Amino acid sequence: MKTSKIALIVNLACCFLAIIGDIFKLDSLQLFTIPIIIPALAFYYYVETKKISILVCLYLLSNFIGDSIAIMNFDDELKYILLPFFMSNIIMIVIMIINLEKFKLNFINIIAISIVISFLGYMWKIVVELFNFSEGSLQIQVAVFGFSLLLLATLATYNIVWRINNSNLFLMVSSSCVLVSDVFYMIYNFQNQLVVLDSIHFACQMVSYFFFIKYILLKEERTIILK
Repeated sequence: MKTSKIALIVNLACCFLAIIGDIFKLDSLQLFTIPIIIPALAFYYYVETKKISILVCLYLLSNFIGDSIAIMNFDDELKYILLPFFMSNIIMIVIMIINLEKFKLNFINIIAISIVISFLGYMWKIVVELFNFSEGSLQIQVAVFGFSLLLLATLATYNIVWRINNSNLFLMVSSSCVLVSDVFYMIYNFQNQLVVLDSIHFACQMVSYFFFIKYILLKEERTIILK
């Protein structure tokens, strides 16, 4: 069996076990599996490409830091995890812009993208309003973070509208997972603490890494190089 496949199996197995641990609140299982998920994925990426991309390394590192902070269960956790996951979003946006392929907008494309932007803008407004009574600059931080999600999803929509292929589908799935994960996290922690919301948030966050790395690998196969 190829080394890259072993690394991928370890990544997917740890994702599955971490999600099980989150559903049944098995902290020890999560503590063991979560720190392995991103290193295994990083090794899989390196073996597949035989090179190191600074942007990809920063993307994986920022998410690893965010996940590490999250499993420590700090009080006011949001204040600590916003920055690393915000950096992850920005790096994703940069990578997507580097790989952006131009196309001529037509009426249908404009309508589709406008609907997505309008819906995401409405969701962004609702989430930001949850922090109307928060102290300090937390609401501003959440607003900026939410705007990065809006831009992320808009770029993914732009790509999928332009051309439906495997790489753009992986990108859309990854971006959708990030969006759902973060929105459900906010709803769970500040609106309605349903266990299912927490489980969906966690599962989406864990699998989003895999889909984004697959998007990058497929882009690199088409000789679009990340610098």
